[in-house]
Amino acid sequence: MAAARARAAGTSLFALLAVLGCVLPDYELLAVSQHLFLAVNVMALNFCLGLGGQVSLAQGAFCGLGAYASALLHPELPGGSLAIAAVVATAVYALAAAVSRPLEKLGEGFLAMATLAVTLIFTNLILSLSPLTGGTAGMMVDSKLSLPFLGAITGDKPYYFLFLGLLLASVLVFARVRASRLGRALLACHDDPEAASACGVNRAAVRSLAFGLGGALSALAGMLQAHYSGFVSPGQYSLELSLKALLFLVIGGPGRILGPIAAVLLLETALSKIHFLGEARVLVHGLLLGLALLWGPVGAFRTGRAGFTNAPGAGT
Repeated sequence: MAAARARAAGTSLFALLAVLGCVLPDYELLAVSQHLFLAVNVMALNFCLGLGGQVSLAQGAFCGLGAYASALLHPELPGGSLAIAAVVATAVYALAAAVSRPLEKLGEGFLAMATLAVTLIFTNLILSLSPLTGGTAGMMVDSKLSLPFLGAITGDKPYYFLFLGLLLASVLVFARVRASRLGRALLACHDDPEAASACGVNRAAVRSLAFGLGGALSALAGMLQAHYSGFVSPGQYSLELSLKALLFLVIGGPGRILGPIAAVLLLETALSKIHFLGEARVLVHGLLLGLALLWGPVGAFRTGRAGFTNAPGAGT
């Protein structure tokens, strides 16, 4: 019954978002598309934290890798958007999984700091390769995404539905993984690592797979964002993006689906009012994250609260 209600709520939410895409004017679709872009990154982090129990601050870096790789590859392979997307997602998946494996030797707190280092390394790499990436000034993305039977993708409405489609795909994959044997193994690794190992679960292997899926999904979101905005810069994929993804996931509940998405759609609208703070927004996001960890609905960070231990398919 609970699973049926969850599916009905999810269907209603995506139907509403589809209707909004049909009726909203382009200038309003621009703002909602940014919310969907962030929601995809939140779902990407949900693979890492909601299933694997890995606190990651590297989503901004993975998103940026997808954006820059697509911007650099499209001029060389015009019309090859699907092939480029497959290559970018596979490469970032492999990179994220490779990063996760050695980090298993660290404690959870050190794991978060190590993923923060990934974001800082990405930023420094982009700045160091300024002849190729434009450095701090960024680079224009003149090439267009091209899909079979649709041709070049332009305009706010097509990109809105691409973001919505990617979000829907992430939800379906997450739900399928959560209900699978892999999902149960991931939840077991978080709840009781020793018992999971005694049952033959390779903790490093299954958590690196979840980490890789999260990285690949963020890379695809970054790829869409790069061609939609027509511009990429290191500031778009900084620590602020990773903190916001973590903030909304913690508020909505790791391991759940509709809660984090609703948190993005509702709270990002409110947080958009503080753009006048400039770089101080990162501090505000950090403070809100701390408050969410202490008093929010998330149970992943507290003993005895509902969180990662949700039965597969039970939570939204």
